[in-house]
Amino acid sequence: MKAPSVILLIILVFSSSPKLSAQSLGSCLASQQRQVWWAQNAAHHAKWLQQNQLIETWLKDNPGVLEQRQLVTIPVVVHIVWNSPEENLSDAEIISQIEALNRDFRALNEEIPDIPASFQPLIADVEMEFCLASVDPDGQATNGITRTFTINDVGIGGTSAIHYSALGGKDAWDPEKYLNIWVAKFAGGVSGTGSFPGQGPPEEDGVEINYRFFGTLAAEPPYNLGRTLTHEVGHYFNLEHPWGPNVSDCCEDDFVADTPEACETYLGLCPVHPVVSCDEPDIFMDYMFYTDDACMGMFTLGQKARMLAALNLLRPGLLSSGACTTATGEQTDEMQLKLYPNPASGQLFVQPGGHLAGSRTFVINDLLGRQVLSGLLPENVVAIPVGQLPAGHYTLQLRQDRKVLSAHFLKL
Repeated sequence: MKAPSVILLIILVFSSSPKLSAQSLGSCLASQQRQVWWAQNAAHHAKWLQQNQLIETWLKDNPGVLEQRQLVTIPVVVHIVWNSPEENLSDAEIISQIEALNRDFRALNEEIPDIPASFQPLIADVEMEFCLASVDPDGQATNGITRTFTINDVGIGGTSAIHYSALGGKDAWDPEKYLNIWVAKFAGGVSGTGSFPGQGPPEEDGVEINYRFFGTLAAEPPYNLGRTLTHEVGHYFNLEHPWGPNVSDCCEDDFVADTPEACETYLGLCPVHPVVSCDEPDIFMDYMFYTDDACMGMFTLGQKARMLAALNLLRPGLLSSGACTTATGEQTDEMQLKLYPNPASGQLFVQPGGHLAGSRTFVINDLLGRQVLSGLLPENVVAIPVGQLPAGHYTLQLRQDRKVLSAHFLKL
């Protein structure tokens, strides 16, 4: 558990602001936990300031980052830490959550057409996808899910203990190579928390989600569309709340130019556009607000740029992790394989770019690494019928001897 002084500091931080409440269902602890980290050592705050300067410089040096159109795959491990059976979420629930996360980050969610016209030009396809890791830190095959029983029946979520096996939680997989997601019971109404890059102990780096709001099959309304994880992963890639980095002030800079300043969370609400809390209409449908899941629907282009900067500067190990490939020592190359249309509904065309000439086999796996379709591809450009597959994210691999080309696609 966190030290009593830390808990007291969190309480004081929340109580100092009339608009941000820790006691309301669905709130997020990310900024509060970072302020605790700052309070423990002033050097942590100085590091944060330096990181923001690095990001600003990187964005100036990479003005075309939004035009690169390069898809990035982030390997994920989900640690289920449970006490009662309902906390031990099913594989299907976990898959539903990863699929929701992918829809949100690729701007494939159904709310996109309902975004107000004034914000439509800002909608970003972040071009990040998330896969349950198929290789564990020891190089062994995995489904990207761990399950740990804990004797903590009060709520291990939001405490340091959740990150340590010796304290009833689960040790992180290498945080430089995996996005660690812990799912457990939280005491109180907190829905989740996320680690800002470099702002906490490495052993605790990642995201924590209240099991009640994880997934889309049995999660509790109004946080039943998977947006709690989308929000916290935003923090993981260095996004602030729209009201700024502090919890006792508002109408502050979130370091993103295209998100209007805000001074209202809309926690537990679903406002009707336009509503104004600072000087211009709030973009309350942004994933970094606190609105109900059904009212969320977008990241902005500025947020995308900031997340890509954080990925390249502060979490570069995720780019070369290789934890979403096979565990057999086969070589993979996603850049040499093109799939279209993507998303696909009926036919998926496969173009290996001149590589793997001659007969090749194909294998399609779901998010858990389970084979759902396979066959032989005799030609250079072919179509694979995928209409019978359930909607979701898949990985297609072309194999010839020990050479493997791999790419991801979305089935509508």
